Amino acid sequence: MMTEKTLSKLIEDAILKDERISGQSITISIRKGIVTLSGSVQTHRRKLVAHEIASSIEGCDGVVNELVVEPPGPTSDEETANNVRAVLNAHADITKETIAVSATAGIVSLNGNVGSQWERLIAEDVARSARGVKDVQNFLVVDFPTKMEDKRLKQDIEAAFSHARGLKDRNIHVAVSEGAIVLSGEVLNLTQKEMAERVIRQFRFREIRNDLLVTGE
Repeated sequence: MMTEKTLSKLIEDAILKDERISGQSITISIRKGIVTLSGSVQTHRRKLVAHEIASSIEGCDGVVNELVVEPPGPTSDEETANNVRAVLNAHADITKETIAVSATAGIVSLNGNVGSQWERLIAEDVARSARGVKDVQNFLVVDFPTKMEDKRLKQDIEAAFSHARGLKDRNIHVAVSEGAIVLSGEVLNLTQKEMAERVIRQFRFREIRNDLLVTGE
């Protein structure tokens, strides 16, 4: 039986990997399988995305969405830069000590070093979520390029499928090569096919081909 701690970690990881809402101020709490989302997001769409992600994880029996929508308003460049630093500081996976933040007319520049390409992308996504940001110029340099092996990435995707609602026992084949992915195999319905695609979009592939065959109930 899945523990509340494990379920919370799975949802947290899924939110962090989704470029639409990574960096938003979202708190997850769980009681008897019911997931409560609290905190704030910038748009109603992001509120719905968070709800969708939480409800898609196997083990979630329901979602109470208490997220507050706080649209971004006009801010000074100093405030904007401070907002970016704050959201970067909130993420344990980002080496913020080596990132310099500046802002001009709402355009944020990120300079410095990070440890991986994934961290570089996450830092940009997080910066875009901060209040006052109109665009982000990402000048971060990867100090230790560690391109994830296709085999390892394939394993991570298969693990994500094992926790996605309705996909655990499906006959899904994953092929990964240099930032592109192809899904093949069989699912029971169109909902499962769409769920599989939502899962892989968390991994930021340059090219996605969903060749899953819907066989019917």
